[in-house]
Amino acid sequence: MQNVSMSKVIADNNFHTQMTYFDNAREVNDMHSVWSIYEVTDIYADCAIKVAGKKVVYETIQQGASDQDIYEDLKDGGHRSTVEHSMFVGGNTWMDLWKAADSIIRQSGTHHRYIEDFTMNADGTIELTTGS
Repeated sequence: MQNVSMSKVIADNNFHTQMTYFDNAREVNDMHSVWSIYEVTDIYADCAIKVAGKKVVYETIQQGASDQDIYEDLKDGGHRSTVEHSMFVGGNTWMDLWKAADSIIRQSGTHHRYIEDFTMNADGTIELTTGS
């Protein structure tokens, strides 16, 4: 019999419980995206900051962008090869933020469906970070 860390078992159970909770919220709200911010324990609670009316932004590579344009953008910070998608947040809860992000993910057509983070930019917009 192997030694098993009790805290690891608890963490695994908590993670599974949260994952099930977010999956249920996704189904009930007809979401395409998957919430992957497990520090949030109540998706219907208010966010730590006021987000109502804020613009969530998400940048993707334009269809048909050339390798050269992508390379130049990486070199100089340009936006020749990218397109920005955006949506305004309708309320102050994490679910409101998720709904805005879900709309953006659908708009963009990206296969990156996992919502991993949000960053408040200096200009007041909220930048969405996704994963596969």
